[in-house]
Amino acid sequence: MMKIGVVVDNEYTNDIRVTNECTILSNHGYQVKVLCLNFGRCAANEEINHNLSIHRIAIKRKYKNVLYALTNTFDLYSYWWSWQIKRFIKEHSIDAIHVHDLYMSKAAFNAVKNTHIKFTLDLHENYPHAVSGYKWMNKPISKYLVRPWKWQQKEGKFLSFPEKIIVLSEDFKNDLLKKYPFLNKDRLIVFPNVPDLNQLLHFPIDKNVLANQDDYVLFYFGAISNRRGIGLLFDSIEELSKSIPNLKLLLIGPVDKAELNWFNQKLSEPLINKYTIYYPWKDISLLPSYIFASSICLSPIEKNPQHESGLANKVFQYMLFEKPIVVSDCVPQVFIVNTYKCGLSFRWNSVKDFTEKIMQIYRHPDLANEMGRNGKSAVIEHFNSVVFQNSLFSIYE
Repeated sequence: MMKIGVVVDNEYTNDIRVTNECTILSNHGYQVKVLCLNFGRCAANEEINHNLSIHRIAIKRKYKNVLYALTNTFDLYSYWWSWQIKRFIKEHSIDAIHVHDLYMSKAAFNAVKNTHIKFTLDLHENYPHAVSGYKWMNKPISKYLVRPWKWQQKEGKFLSFPEKIIVLSEDFKNDLLKKYPFLNKDRLIVFPNVPDLNQLLHFPIDKNVLANQDDYVLFYFGAISNRRGIGLLFDSIEELSKSIPNLKLLLIGPVDKAELNWFNQKLSEPLINKYTIYYPWKDISLLPSYIFASSICLSPIEKNPQHESGLANKVFQYMLFEKPIVVSDCVPQVFIVNTYKCGLSFRWNSVKDFTEKIMQIYRHPDLANEMGRNGKSAVIEHFNSVVFQNSLFSIYE
């Protein structure tokens, strides 16, 4: 059976998309060898099962971050990765490689150039637009060194390197086809951030995960920043708390370092502190318990080209555990709530519209239950790794 080398410039467990795809491919019988980084917490080599093994490169996180940040000025990062990939291919007799993220495309191309080996590029997001929103990249000195605007110029070239390109949605696929006429539609494969049902549905539910089971909990899970809509959630608390006396805003996720001071200042405000529960991290195995304990689940992300490229994992995870969702009006999110009647969308950055949508669900518990049931059915029937696994198999078969 074919040996597939999966390359990711982070720790293996850092991204559920990576682990889900590796599980799908290895369960289908492919020999999957993962080349990733090790920031000091893991073994150099690890066998997950007889078809899936992890091979880690030890590096300090701060060194990796510096090399990555300087890609557009002193591109040692691509050359270093190219050398690592070449060595990996030779050592494990790799037949094809599957590389994650746009900025890794050049390294992969240089590693397989003049060989029979083809590579697939897996796009987790609309990367040029994503980096344009990273505050740390756009500070005066950082902007000069990192040069985030260059990714708009490089995108086309980097997309010309791979044999196949995996994208998050049909919308993202169509946008790239319009933007780059050299791309053939058969070259682009759609694989959304769909969940692994076997994993999530087998985690036990702790019904006492929150201290007060009578709270009306609005739950957000994921990276925390203003562009993720957290500021809007804070701004809505004053109005919502007038009508929902047992209101709680539950946030779980790491805070963007550039906005850490802002976040801490907001949490210190008496009103926000009273109605907010915050955890910087919880294991994925506890996610179903926190969703179960919630009343409405949220994805209030900023409406921009990055967030228009596909749905986040959390949206499908919320739906799977039968909770109504309230989402901003990014195209993929509007599509999911309108098509499957599993929640409501609000105008991005409108606190008034957001609070109205929350109150609409709050005042109609039967509607909330119906939305929850619709969401679960949609994920089980249409949006899970089993439904989309043939997209991955088609690349290698």
